[in-house]
Amino acid sequence: MFVLTSGGTTIIELARMLPENLHATFITGSLPVAFEYMHHPNIEVIIIGDKLSKSSQITVGAEAIKSIQQINADLCFLGINAIDAHEGVTDNDWDVVQLKKAMIQSSKKVVALAISEKINAVQRIKICDTSDIDVLITELSPNDPTLQAYHQKSLTIL
Repeated sequence: MFVLTSGGTTIIELARMLPENLHATFITGSLPVAFEYMHHPNIEVIIIGDKLSKSSQITVGAEAIKSIQQINADLCFLGINAIDAHEGVTDNDWDVVQLKKAMIQSSKKVVALAISEKINAVQRIKICDTSDIDVLITELSPNDPTLQAYHQKSLTIL
C-alpha cells in the first residue's frame, strides 16, 4: 500500500499509533512525520524533497508537487487547518495548499484529520471541496451535532 501524508501534529500522532505489523510505503515531505515512521519496522519511508517550509515543517515547491503527481497513492492522510461543510478545506499558506491539492489528486482515497477547533472553520485559500474528502477523523463523537452537516455531505466520520 502506498500512503501519502502531509505534516502537522495530528499526522505525527497518527504515525505514533500505527500498528507495528503494518506493511506499507509512506510518502511524506514532513521531516518530523518521517522520523515517526522510522520507528515502525515494516514501513518504508520515502521523503518528498524541495524547499522546506519552516512554519509548516514540510517540503513545498514545484519539485515536491511534481514528485507527488507521479505517485498513484492508495490513501492520503491530510492534517488540515480548517474545514467547513460548505466552504470545504482551507488554509492560509499558499505553498501548502498547492502541495495538498497535488496529494488529493494523486490519491484514490482521502482522509482528513482535524481536531474540533478546526471544524467549522474557514481560512483564506481553498484546498478542496468537502466532497473531495472521503473520511473525516476527529476526537468528537461521530454523533456530535457539530458534525451533522458533514454527515449530510456523505463523509464517513470516525
